[in-house]
Amino acid sequence: MVVRPRTDDDLPGCVAVLRAVHAADRYPSTWPAVPAAFLSPPGLVTALVVTVGERVTGHAALLTDDVDAAGDSGALRLTRVFVDPAVRRAGHARALLAGVATALAACGRDGVLDVVESVPAERLYRAAGWVRTGAAPAGWRFPDGREPVAALYRLPITQRRTGDDAVQ
Repeated sequence: MVVRPRTDDDLPGCVAVLRAVHAADRYPSTWPAVPAAFLSPPGLVTALVVTVGERVTGHAALLTDDVDAAGDSGALRLTRVFVDPAVRRAGHARALLAGVATALAACGRDGVLDVVESVPAERLYRAAGWVRTGAAPAGWRFPDGREPVAALYRLPITQRRTGDDAVQ
């Protein structure tokens, strides 16, 4: 299993995994007209994939976020996160989130995300060091018209220090 930056050659595999996730979990709640464009939204800074051999098994994207969920500027927004249902509970999501933390640290930026309130997803983010900062209406609707509540999280990269400056 390898986490690495996504290339254009990865997009067909990413779309195939997204289709499997949509079938299993209804994410995204409405299938995008152009799935490859959905995976490369405006403001994309980087996208990461998890692969096993040549096979894509997961995806995450980091976007610029002019004003993040906590009202601060400068954070990168984690979005388009998904893992193939066939490999769940095998460490792919944990590896992907570790790769995201590494990418954020390389940029010197905090991460923010919002996720529809879900015990398994929230447990995963908390285990990876993300801190819940609140909840808010998601700003989009399910196909049945309901607006979900989004849990808001932050990964405080800029507060982390290493070496002699490490907080004990």
